[in-house]
Amino acid sequence: MKTRILLTNSLLKRVCLSVALLVGASSISSIAEGEILSNAPAYDWWYGCSPTSAGMMMGYYDINGYAGLRYDNLVPGGSAELDTFGNPGALANQVIASSGHITDFYGEGNSASGDDVAPPYHSFNSLADFMGTSQDVVGNPNGGTTIYNFNNGSPLYYYQMPSFGTTSSGWSYADASGMYGIYEYVTFAGYGVSTLYNQYTDNLGLSDGFTLVDFQNEIDNNRVVLLHVTGHTMFGYGYEGDTIYFHDTWDADSHSMTWGTSYLDMDIYGVTVMELTGGTPVPEPGASILLGAGLLGFAVSRRKASNG
Repeated sequence: MKTRILLTNSLLKRVCLSVALLVGASSISSIAEGEILSNAPAYDWWYGCSPTSAGMMMGYYDINGYAGLRYDNLVPGGSAELDTFGNPGALANQVIASSGHITDFYGEGNSASGDDVAPPYHSFNSLADFMGTSQDVVGNPNGGTTIYNFNNGSPLYYYQMPSFGTTSSGWSYADASGMYGIYEYVTFAGYGVSTLYNQYTDNLGLSDGFTLVDFQNEIDNNRVVLLHVTGHTMFGYGYEGDTIYFHDTWDADSHSMTWGTSYLDMDIYGVTVMELTGGTPVPEPGASILLGAGLLGFAVSRRKASNG
C-alpha cells in the first residue's frame, strides 16, 4: 500500500493503491435503527480500491434509487448485485473495471506501471476508465487512482476541475481526477449530479473540513459516502453515534471505526460526496389498478393522493 503526495495549484494529490490485505476486524453485532442504510453493496476489490468503492456507490443507487427516483442504468444489464465476492462475472464488476479497461491498462499486476497498451484504447465504459485508474498517461500505477483536495479543507467540486488546466507533466487535472471521473461515468450512464465533491476531514486540523455531523447528514438523507484513508478508499453507509460503518473492498463484512481515527492503521483523511439527479419516476401502484379495475382504481388513486 502506498500514498504519493504532490502539492500543486493549492491542490493536494493522493494516489490510492490497494493490496489484498485480509485482516480481521470486528463486525456489527447491533446497530441503531435508521442510521444504517439497508441494501448497501459489499464488492470485492476489482482492479482498484477507488473504482470498487465508487462501484458500491453506483450499485447502492441502482438497487435503491434516490429521492423516489430510479437510477437503474448505473449498473446496466440488470439489477446490481449486493455482493460480488466469488463472482468475477458480476454486472457490477463490468461497471467498476470493464474487460477493455483491464486489457488496455492493467497488463502486469498491481502497482506496476509502463504496461499500458498503445492507443487507440477501447471506448471508455467503466468507472476505472473515467477515473484514470491504472493509466500511465495520468501518472497512475496499476490499481492507483488520483484523489485531489483543496489543502485548506474546503470542498473541491467536480465542475472546478477543468479550470485547473494541465499539470507540468502534460495531463489535465480533470482527466487525472478520480472524483471528476465519477461525474463522467454518471453522465455516461444517462444521469447528472446536483453536487459532487472531495473534501478533507476535520481531524486534519485545517481551517475547514468534513465533519461527523456532515457524514451523519448524508446518511440520514439516504446518501452514501466514499471514505478515503491512507492509501485506500472505502464505502461508507452508516453510523451509530461517532462510529461509522463501511465496506472495505477486502471482505463482505461490515466494518467500523470511530470518526476521525484510523482503520487497520490507515488514517481517515477525506471523503467524496455525491447527490444524483435525472432519475426516472417509480411507477405508481395505483396506475395499474386504475387501468385494470376502473372506478376501484380511481378510488385507490384518490385516497392515496389525499394521504400524501
